[in-house]
Amino acid sequence: MSKDMRIQLLYRVEPGCLGPDGIDYIEEFCQFAVKKIPPPNYAIFSFVPRYDKLLDEKEYSLLNRKLTQGQVDSYFQKIEKPLEEFESQVDELIAFAVDAFFDR
Repeated sequence: MSKDMRIQLLYRVEPGCLGPDGIDYIEEFCQFAVKKIPPPNYAIFSFVPRYDKLLDEKEYSLLNRKLTQGQVDSYFQKIEKPLEEFESQVDELIAFAVDAFFDR
């Protein structure tokens, strides 16, 4: 798939997923996650700390334009991939990355 047509996922990672001292590690973890979590060929991942709970945990965009939930659903229908499965896999990869981060 052309790089321009890959969906971009901005994933805001909760510091608490790194434990009680997660706030001390979250910036470094996000940099680690970008390097360690390979996106599928139809997506681009960005991981940033989620300091503001008012912002959505997951934000999708295409061609640097933020997508509505309906547009996200349409994109995944068009590429014949289940959105729920994609998000579940990303969550699982983050959990594995947390373990790998602390095992270094």
